Amino acid sequence: MAGVTRCGCTRSLAVICGAFASIAVTAMLAEVRCLDRGGRVSDSAWSCALPAGAIQSLWEFVSAGNVALIVLLVGVPVYFAVSAVARRWLFAYAT
Repeated sequence: MAGVTRCGCTRSLAVICGAFASIAVTAMLAEVRCLDRGGRVSDSAWSCALPAGAIQSLWEFVSAGNVALIVLLVGVPVYFAVSAVARRWLFAYAT
């Protein structure tokens, strides 16, 4: 590994992957909660049409505590996994 310049590019990739994984799990949780209340999920508007005729944002079905828990349970492990795999892959082929 002599002469190899290390960069922080694996960290930024890992942060992006962790953020998108957290957003995906949060969106799935919000969709499930919308469907549990008898609503219908809109694909294009990120909204839930409830049976009473009201339309709510999908993000209203998820509390801030749930988002924090999802980030801790999904986003952080994805960050570490992607960071480790990317670092190993990047430095294995850098020599």
